[in-house]
Amino acid sequence: MMNQNKLKMMTTKNYKILKTLAVFIFMGCSVLSTQAQIYVDVAATTGANDGSSWSDAYTDLQPALDAAAENAEIRVAAGTYYPTEIPDETPVDSNNKREKAFHFNKDLVLKGSYNPETDTQDFTNRSILSGDIDDDDDVITGSGSTLIIEKNTDNAYHVLITADLTAAAQIEGFMITGGNANGFGSISYIGKTFFKNSSGGMYNYSSSPSIVNMVFHGNATTNNGGAMRNTTFSSPSIVNCVFSENATTNNGGGVYNNTSSSPNIVNTVFSGNLAQLGGGMYNNLSSPSIVNSTFSENSAPTGGGIRNSNSSAPTIYNSVFYGNGVDIENSASSSTTGGNNFSENFTGTGFTALGADPFLDSANPKGADGVWFTTDDGLQPSSASSPITDAGDATKLPSDTSDFDKDEDVTEAIPFDIIGHSRELNASVDAGAFEFDSNVVLSVKEIDSSSLDIYSSGYKTLVIHGVLDAKTTANVYSLQGKLVASKTFNKFSTSNSLDVSMLSTGIYIVKMYNANHQVQTKKLFIQ
Repeated sequence: MMNQNKLKMMTTKNYKILKTLAVFIFMGCSVLSTQAQIYVDVAATTGANDGSSWSDAYTDLQPALDAAAENAEIRVAAGTYYPTEIPDETPVDSNNKREKAFHFNKDLVLKGSYNPETDTQDFTNRSILSGDIDDDDDVITGSGSTLIIEKNTDNAYHVLITADLTAAAQIEGFMITGGNANGFGSISYIGKTFFKNSSGGMYNYSSSPSIVNMVFHGNATTNNGGAMRNTTFSSPSIVNCVFSENATTNNGGGVYNNTSSSPNIVNTVFSGNLAQLGGGMYNNLSSPSIVNSTFSENSAPTGGGIRNSNSSAPTIYNSVFYGNGVDIENSASSSTTGGNNFSENFTGTGFTALGADPFLDSANPKGADGVWFTTDDGLQPSSASSPITDAGDATKLPSDTSDFDKDEDVTEAIPFDIIGHSRELNASVDAGAFEFDSNVVLSVKEIDSSSLDIYSSGYKTLVIHGVLDAKTTANVYSLQGKLVASKTFNKFSTSNSLDVSMLSTGIYIVKMYNANHQVQTKKLFIQ
């Protein structure tokens, strides 16, 4: 477990919380567990299904959640998983099937998007937690003001319920989709009340887990929080996440924060969500911290980006609001503070007016491949001259306490954006969730590579030859930009190999990098 005393102190209350929570786990760095991993794979139909290995994995997630002891780690293979149990009901009453929800109330490390063959995560091929319990495929059309979600009438009210979790709990690498909280009454779980008309996606009650590398898409509710509701002192850390095309007929299309629930949000996108108040986010008696995040094309008659009410006072830094109608709206008792932000129409202190679209392709936020977290995502800065490029304040980034880049420096700022581009590539950190990088993976540009060599041995093994002066990561990408293999090598090693026997014959991009700027990107034919 990391030493919390090493975290930097911030000058404001919200940023002290941000330092200790939002960075507790970042982009897949896990809390240490003293227990063996538990495995879940919907395709593991021939093994013992006891969770002891990938070949003997559970095929449903809820039995693994029930069996896991406190602080255990659960690894979930890519695939689609549906709720199978109703919280607090034994046995399950099939007549109440819409009350089924994934649920847990103990600190676990829950990690999705695994490839069982390599035991590595690939966030472009996700584990999906779906509320479409009849498996009849929801239909989602439009975005923002034109968003329509259909064929979800019989879906689960909630996809995921959590209660009493601390920052030691981690939920990483899933897509949560298909929840439809349009019911009456409530569900009980460990003595807490979860309303059937709130939060189709994830419902947190007195619960503050670390939520990392997640996508919340196509969830709906008739009351509060299309994708997520945080209530009654729930302040999760939300890092590297996407809330897209979720809807409510009331408050908070993306996220609804209620009653002293103030999440810490970093490198996160709110795109195309729909509500009556607060298309992207609604804050009620809550004051979240928002850093390097992007609100685009969310829609609501009141506060298309964010609506703040009842003495809510969010702090926002290095963030971008565009295409939301009215970007931010405060009630008389609420306020918004911060700096180095950009907005079409919010004129509060710390906000600069945007006269034009600053993004690469805001009409296509997921890019041509239709997948978030890839190099063609449309909400990146449009160019080096975009007004949001180099326009942020790097001092507002949390510390890299979990040492995501493996350079043994936990005092530096978090080094990466939502898709793995380095922060502060140029003069300063960019505003928004994405950092502009003209040297994307598929450009195959080599930098400072004279002392290093990467080649294929001809036996589906990559060899990296040369002295590595820091811990070094080698990533292998398909020509479509999908990460297909990865390995980290130790400092000072001179010859290392990476097994790529699981890959089909073809052309791949290999990118190697470390903190000392030993970088090489090379196109190789692997046979």
